[in-house]
Amino acid sequence: MPLSAATVKLLADLAGQLDAPLAFIDLENTGGHLERDRIIEIAAILVSPAGEQEVWSTLIHPGMRLNPVVQGLTGIDPTELAQAPTFAQVAEALRERLTGRLLVAHDARTDLAFLRQEWRRLGQAFSAEALCTLRLSRSCFPEEKRHGLDAIIARLQLDAVGRHRALADARTVAVFLAHLYASRAEQVLIACHQQRQRPATPSGLDPQTLDALPDRPGVYLCYGEGDCLLYVGKSVRLRERVWDHFYAASSQQREMRLAQQIRRLEWIETPTELSALLMESRLIKERQPILNRRLRRREGRFAIAWDGVESGSPRIVPLRDCGRGELYGSFASAYRARQSLRRLARRHGLCLKALGLEKAAGGPCFARQLKQCRGACCGMESRLLHDLRLAAALRHLRIEHWPWDGPMVLTEEGGGQRLHHLIWQWIHLGCSADLQDLPDLWEKREGDFDMDIYRICFSALNRNLGTWQPLARLLSTLPPASPGTFRR
Repeated sequence: MPLSAATVKLLADLAGQLDAPLAFIDLENTGGHLERDRIIEIAAILVSPAGEQEVWSTLIHPGMRLNPVVQGLTGIDPTELAQAPTFAQVAEALRERLTGRLLVAHDARTDLAFLRQEWRRLGQAFSAEALCTLRLSRSCFPEEKRHGLDAIIARLQLDAVGRHRALADARTVAVFLAHLYASRAEQVLIACHQQRQRPATPSGLDPQTLDALPDRPGVYLCYGEGDCLLYVGKSVRLRERVWDHFYAASSQQREMRLAQQIRRLEWIETPTELSALLMESRLIKERQPILNRRLRRREGRFAIAWDGVESGSPRIVPLRDCGRGELYGSFASAYRARQSLRRLARRHGLCLKALGLEKAAGGPCFARQLKQCRGACCGMESRLLHDLRLAAALRHLRIEHWPWDGPMVLTEEGGGQRLHHLIWQWIHLGCSADLQDLPDLWEKREGDFDMDIYRICFSALNRNLGTWQPLARLLSTLPPASPGTFRR
């Protein structure tokens, strides 16, 4: 179905403002894997600044079996595909229609990547300027959490007849852009110009690498000259997050440095965001990438150790593990830990001598002389009452006790993957997809307490992420290793 005259008029005006004829495109594929899957349907709706409209669509023979899930989603019958032309047979006609036009699509980079890949298989190159309505939606509706085509259809009550067919979805994208332009023209024009002005692929990076990025959780590693590690990051959508770096290269110094220096990119897919967080934190501390600052290892961190009410003064100790009693806070130096105690003393009327910040002998503490101490140092307040107030003051800094007697295995699943994390005293000892690897990780027990890992694991426990099981219980379910078998 062609676009209405009113919609075409709006889009023609937008095309004139952008000084580019528009091509609204959509693809249906056998799946989401760029290397393995193929296009099964292409549609394009062409709109010129003069108001001319052309509608073009075709099924494509993919040369492979159609997944029943995709068949059920799209309604495309394999017998229809068997009689359809191959991409090679329609490539020239499609190129003629798209050349010189601004391609508009929802998640445009994915559609463009699949088109490039099909032409690459023919030994040809294809490039085009693209406008992504997914990014436009996020820009225009920052308060909304969902920006997929289904969410947009529901939000704006658009006609969704034929959803998950290329022509119907291309039409929905065109209607959505016309709606945005009619209601907030200036904002849309600014967002469109920003997308067009931002650089595409960094000059030192192979575009095929970016095309192959999955839209899944994981960790990515950016390398520069001499395979120097520049940056480690994580995301629930790897493809989108990596491209975000290059979108921001014109306005943010770090992103500009990354775009200028990057030469190689690699990534590790993970089941969920949880393992991406753990892996990112560990890789940054182990490998010290140049452009990461927030999560880099800070050697010699300290904590406040205190065993509780009427147990003596707090002590400043190195923060290496959680097995030394009650610990509070994480500080870059012993000096900063002591300064934190002094601030708590001023705020809560605590005694500097009871806190171990002054020598116990020789009369009231200095704070008492300034009337900032309630007198635990001179008998005006009992040590019990003082320590109860100290416990309340320290509560927000408390590192929670490891709640189990032994090591635990945190298992998470997602995207057809399963990963087992071995954790002991909030220390992440490693992970593996194979339970047989866990005994070796436990035997080696490599790693120190790390505040970032603690926060990630404690948050996962509070939010019921993954499945927590004792290592001993899991190992009891494994078959015994055969004599002479080497367990990795």
